[in-house]
Amino acid sequence: MVVAMTMQMPPPVATRHPERFDPQGHQMGPLGTVAAQLSLVAGLLWAMGALGGLLLPPAIGILTIAPALGALLLAPRTVLMEFPVSFSILGIFGITVASIAWSIDPVASAATLKGLIPAMLAVILAGGMLGLRDAADALIWAVRLALVITFVGLAAFPETRAHIGVGGEGLDYAGWHGFFNHKNNMASFLVLAIPTVLTFSRSALAKWATLGSIGVLLVGSTSATGVSAAFFVTIAWVWLRIYQSQKDARNSTLLALVSLLGSIGVVAAALSSIATITSAYGKDTSFSGRTVIWEASLDALSRKPWLGHGFGALFWRENLSSETDLIWRQVGFEASHAHNGALDLALQIGLIGLAIFVVLFISTMRMGWQALSTKPDLGVWVVSALSANLLMSFSEDVFFGGWLAVFCLMKMLLMRRPESLYRTSWRDGPISKWA
Repeated sequence: MVVAMTMQMPPPVATRHPERFDPQGHQMGPLGTVAAQLSLVAGLLWAMGALGGLLLPPAIGILTIAPALGALLLAPRTVLMEFPVSFSILGIFGITVASIAWSIDPVASAATLKGLIPAMLAVILAGGMLGLRDAADALIWAVRLALVITFVGLAAFPETRAHIGVGGEGLDYAGWHGFFNHKNNMASFLVLAIPTVLTFSRSALAKWATLGSIGVLLVGSTSATGVSAAFFVTIAWVWLRIYQSQKDARNSTLLALVSLLGSIGVVAAALSSIATITSAYGKDTSFSGRTVIWEASLDALSRKPWLGHGFGALFWRENLSSETDLIWRQVGFEASHAHNGALDLALQIGLIGLAIFVVLFISTMRMGWQALSTKPDLGVWVVSALSANLLMSFSEDVFFGGWLAVFCLMKMLLMRRPESLYRTSWRDGPISKWA
């Protein structure tokens, strides 16, 4: 059985009101398309922290939205009329921005919001205007640009090949991270890059060169979370392609059932051998102190459970808050975050914010699963990437930041009508083969 590895185009979809659809009117022009793609690339790289180690001023993040605003002005009226509106996206944005009102450190919240929100809006606006082909090309170029920037950093600056003087105790430890702030930040981006390249890259040579580069960086990062998630997302992507290739509904059901039972067996075996597995990774059963961080974070959450402590307010090292100081004293070192996706999000925007996020995540996953048959490439990208994100969330804070921008991009693309999502791109020239 051969697993398809190129972008699949669904069959033409009949519309209930064909007279209301104007293919030409739905086509973005060259300038508008490039502007939206530029915002998608810049917004994603900024939100994912690919340049975080350069310590650039947060105000630069505002510039990422400028091309998208220009694309809005250039977009045909019909494109704007079909721009998706998601209440879960509006909800998570609303409570995140509003959290500055009850933040324990409004200055920290304002600084974090200033750097992140424009980049996220840039990604969302691009997702509402670009066709899937143009959006996929932008994602591929974002991955390649991040890899180039990271390799340049590793070659030119020794401090990007290890973590030097970390925390209050000035600890040093190995792990490539380039201009990402931390090796786990880089690793989580690389995990997202794997299904992106597998799904959307059309040049075989460029695809395997990119995947090889990703593999080198993952090994150099020494991130147990990243390496494990990379294996998982690759297996998940291949499984989804096999699932898509089944012509008979009974075969699909049987495959899903057998895979589910097998997964339960693997998880049970892993839990029973947790000490051996952690030892193989050079860790202990506290997962490098994460269990202590979780305990202290749960205590902090109990003090402000419903609305949290404010976006970006905890673990802020400037003008240290009493709450952060208390967590660090309980933990025994300067933890950078809660090391758990759900716990980290709840600490910032409370259980109410976590509930809104769960709605966004589950609805996106559900739509992605449904898209496996109607929008095959988009569906396999969404389901595989979200599954890997969920796995990483058990030990890393991957629900906020750049990953939240990716969730919103996925939701925007999934909400688009097939006629709009798969509209013909203006760019059909030779350059397309390098995407």
